[in-house]
Amino acid sequence: MNLQQQWCDNSSCHEYQKLNCNNIQVHSYVQRRYYCRSCRRTFGFDQGTFFEGLRTNRQKLVDAVAMLVERNSLRAVGRIKLSKPNTVLHWLDLAGQHAAAVSNLLIRDVHIDQAQIDELYTFVKKRDFPHAVRPARRG
Repeated sequence: MNLQQQWCDNSSCHEYQKLNCNNIQVHSYVQRRYYCRSCRRTFGFDQGTFFEGLRTNRQKLVDAVAMLVERNSLRAVGRIKLSKPNTVLHWLDLAGQHAAAVSNLLIRDVHIDQAQIDELYTFVKKRDFPHAVRPARRG
């Protein structure tokens, strides 16, 4: 847990969102919680993320959501990750809510119609990105 990159998450604290104020210390390594010496409150490492409040291993969650994105069924993902289908459905719901919240923060006042979206997709698809993975040519 890197204390140099952490700030107080309490909006009423006078050190709110300020880095390197030496007011943050580790409250619990096990529960991954910080303590602000200025406002005397604790807050979680995962606060405001998809992982907040979940006790499941992060890699397991990321893998499960990636499998769902690839159109695997809830039951298949549950079998592979040794979890119940309702648990996988809960993870999917949380990921969807978090994705919607991020989209609402980043994409505002964009008024485009279906034709513009199609044009944007074809533009991006035709672009020659150096980091894009291209299929191998045959013959």
